Amino acid sequence: MSYTKLKGSEPEPLIIDDIVYKVISKDNVQSIYQLFENNSRFFSLPFEYFQRGTLEDDDLDLNLSLISFDPTLNKPIAAFIVVRRKGVNENYCFFKGCVVDKQYRRQGLGSKMLLELLRRLKEKGITQVIYGPSVPEYWQPGVDIRNTSLYFFLKKHGFKSHRAIFNLTVSLNAIDKKPVRNKHGYIYERVQPKDFKKTFEFVKQHFPNNTWADEVNFSFKLQPPSTFIAKDENNEIVGWATHSQFFPGSFGPTGVNELLRGKGIGTELFLWCLWDIKQKGLDRCEIMWVEGNTVKFYSKTFGAYISPIFYPMYKKIKYNKIH
Repeated sequence: MSYTKLKGSEPEPLIIDDIVYKVISKDNVQSIYQLFENNSRFFSLPFEYFQRGTLEDDDLDLNLSLISFDPTLNKPIAAFIVVRRKGVNENYCFFKGCVVDKQYRRQGLGSKMLLELLRRLKEKGITQVIYGPSVPEYWQPGVDIRNTSLYFFLKKHGFKSHRAIFNLTVSLNAIDKKPVRNKHGYIYERVQPKDFKKTFEFVKQHFPNNTWADEVNFSFKLQPPSTFIAKDENNEIVGWATHSQFFPGSFGPTGVNELLRGKGIGTELFLWCLWDIKQKGLDRCEIMWVEGNTVKFYSKTFGAYISPIFYPMYKKIKYNKIH
C-alpha cells in the first residue's frame, strides 16, 4: 500500500517529551496496522495476519510493545511490536516489527522509544533483545537489508548482525496445471481435520529439534488449511508441506520421512503448494529461510532466486555491576 503525503498535512515539529505511549488494543489495532502498511515499501500483511501476530499472539508483551501517539492528532506515529518467547529463552525478547511514520522521522522519536524500551527491559531482567525470527510465529526472520534506515538505526544503537538468512522467490507463471493426486504409489492431498493430529504428530516425531509442528498447527486454522500431505499405500503420512502460515504466498516448513527422501515426494508437495497459492491470485511464492544446498535445489528445479536477504540483529542488555 502506498503512502501519499497530502498538501498541508505536514505535522508540527514534535515535542518529544509530550509523546504519549498507549497499549495496543482492539480499539487501536486497525490504526496501528495502517501505520505499518503506510510505511512499508517491501512487505505487506493482510489485517487478519497482523492481528494474529499481535493481539492473538499469547507471547505479546504489552508493556514492551511501545505505541507512540501524536498528542495533538491522537494517532499512532511509531510502534515497536515485541514478544517474549519463554519457550525459547525467558531472558530474551524479540522485535516482531518496528516502524516510525515517515513524517515523524529524524526528530529523535525512534531513539527515545528505544531508550524507553531498554529501561523497561532492565526492569524485567531481560538480557538480550533480538530483531529476528520469534519462532514459531514471526513475520520476517530479521531486518530486510533493503530497509536501510532500520538496519543502520539498530546498528547506531549497538545492535550486532547475525549471519544472513535467505528467502527465495519463485515465479508462479509456469504453474499452469493442477498436480496429480496419485504418483509413484503416493497420494497427495490437502490435510483434512481428521488428519490434523496425525500430521502434527508426524512433524513432531520426525523433526523434534525445531518448532515446525507448532508452525504447521497454525495452518490448520486457515480456511481452507494450507498444508498438503503425502500418504503411502497404507494410508500413513510420509511427508508434508505448508504454505501461507507466515503471510500469504510464503512457503514452509516442509519435510519428508528421512527413509523416503530422494523419491520426489517433497517436490510434489511443493508443486501442490505453488498451485494452491496461484489459485488465490498471487503471482509468486516466497520460500522461507533457505540454507545450504537447498538454495541450489530450488534454484535449479524451480528457477528460484535469492530475495530478499535478512539480517537477524541482537543487542545484549548491560547492567551496572554492584560492588
